[in-house]
Amino acid sequence: MRQRAALPLLVVLSALTAFGAGLSFMTHMHHRALWYVDQSRMAAFDAAYESLSDATVVPTSVLGIACTVTLLALYRRAVTVWLLGLTLVLQLAVVVTRIGTWGTWAQDVRDAGSVVLADGAPHPSYLLYMETNWMRITLVAGYAVLALVTATTAVTRAARPAAVVA
Repeated sequence: MRQRAALPLLVVLSALTAFGAGLSFMTHMHHRALWYVDQSRMAAFDAAYESLSDATVVPTSVLGIACTVTLLALYRRAVTVWLLGLTLVLQLAVVVTRIGTWGTWAQDVRDAGSVVLADGAPHPSYLLYMETNWMRITLVAGYAVLALVTATTAVTRAARPAAVVA
């Protein structure tokens, strides 16, 4: 019974994490586009994306973590605990690094008002962001895959006929 009760939550978690993976790629493409945006328009372009990001990324992350914690707390027998545990570790790693590294670097560029310094060189924080953002995309895609595998495993288990007792 617990297995069937966990399935809707697993579907929500899978959808949220897949959406989050798309958002992480979209964020990367936004930062790549900053290189081509006229410096006079960069602040407005970046601010518009930042508000969109705050309205989508933060709630998606919070809801995804809440789903994972709920599944771990309430449905331990219905789910593959180590897969969900790893999912939670990756989710938390993204939140911590988003605040501590990528967010800091993005704010450095935002504060400078351009991805290009006065001498024409790329902003060092922009380079750090762009050279390492593949890690964030990999982490987010990784926990999306783990959530999908967990949901698939649970659906497969739920579909198996109960053992016949003679």
